[in-house]
Amino acid sequence: MSLPQKFLDLLPFSEEEKLRLIDGLQSDPVISIRKNPFKQNDLFENEEKVVWSKHGKYIQKRPNFTGDPLFHAGTYYAQEASSMFLEQVLEAIDLSNKVVLDLCAAPGGKSTLINACLPKSGLLIANEVVKSRSWILKENLDKWGSSNVIVTHNDPVDFEQFLGFFNVVLVDAPCSGEGMFRKDKNAINEWSEKNVDLCCKRQKRILADIIPTLTEGGVLIYSTCTFNDKENLENLLWLQENYEVENFSFKIPCNEGIIEVNAGGLKGYQFLPGLTKGEGFFLSAMRVYGGRGKYKVPKRIRKLRLNEWEGNSNLFINNDNKNYIINESIHNFPEQFEDILKSVLWDLNPIKIGCEIGQEIKGKIKYSHELSFSNELKKEAFDIVEVSKEEAIKYLQKKDLISVPEIKSWGLISYRKQPLGWVKKVGNRLNNYYPKVFRIRKDFIGD
Repeated sequence: MSLPQKFLDLLPFSEEEKLRLIDGLQSDPVISIRKNPFKQNDLFENEEKVVWSKHGKYIQKRPNFTGDPLFHAGTYYAQEASSMFLEQVLEAIDLSNKVVLDLCAAPGGKSTLINACLPKSGLLIANEVVKSRSWILKENLDKWGSSNVIVTHNDPVDFEQFLGFFNVVLVDAPCSGEGMFRKDKNAINEWSEKNVDLCCKRQKRILADIIPTLTEGGVLIYSTCTFNDKENLENLLWLQENYEVENFSFKIPCNEGIIEVNAGGLKGYQFLPGLTKGEGFFLSAMRVYGGRGKYKVPKRIRKLRLNEWEGNSNLFINNDNKNYIINESIHNFPEQFEDILKSVLWDLNPIKIGCEIGQEIKGKIKYSHELSFSNELKKEAFDIVEVSKEEAIKYLQKKDLISVPEIKSWGLISYRKQPLGWVKKVGNRLNNYYPKVFRIRKDFIGD
């Protein structure tokens, strides 16, 4: 592997660390997943644990994710191991009744991790500026199955009126992608110092847009998948020069080759292939002060009514949420965050609000796909259709199932007790309600 000399010159590491990084980039990538703690299963029980993650596992062989129904059911997420280090920061913060913003959230690895650490009394707003990627983010959070989530599709500058609004903000900044060199050889050819400079400027703009949205003493988490000084340490120094910030301390569960770096009073943590078992990753956490004021609810929002759905509320277990009718769809969402929901509906572009139940048509409910994944769905309220792996794959391909079970109307297709989506019996036919846009296009039976 031939690395650009300019890239090597920008690395703030010792010669030994550089040599180990070069060796690491020429080795095979490690494969890791993170289990969904809300969907109990015995998957990957005997695999090696990711030391800095409660639910992270290294797996020796890359599975056929497309052909695994449990992947489609949201029982685990394929996430790079180094980025799971975010969990250590979240574990050090009391997230009860807190609002967390994941600003650059697609495809959803860190958002699902945040949600796994978030108590039911907390709220996650996951945002993505690129429209196509925002729908991937929504899909992954739908599968994760929690209702204390909003997904938005907005530019960072759109949050400027939310002064002092968020308790925690994660900026996993768009970067030059050096951490992907081992996984994507094209990333090496596309690398340039000019692109690094452009990324650095964009990162500063994003940080400048979003820092005022933090509460006084709120926690800013900044991360990239790069190695160079400009996008990491220099941005920490820039933050110190322009804002009142202090280092946020949290426990490091092991050494494992993690490099601790310092920029003034701010600490950062660098992961390098060859030193740690994972890809390239950088993270720093800090408290932000400065009295930027508080978010003021526009008077017009008070006119925005959220109608409560008076239909069947017996769909969930241990659920204290409220069912709202929003744009003709019914959503299950935490009532304690109703004012925040109003603000989001007025000022932002939400594409997911809590858990969508479905639409009421002529007094009957057409259930949404995301409801089937809800961790609080009262499954006994529906007919469960437990299927084999072969039948599960056919369902995910949106094909007709072999047999028509004895169900009354709506049924949940389930594989190893994990719901995959809806079917509905109409006469002697079983209609497959798996969304066409998500269907498996390969014509195979998963191995």
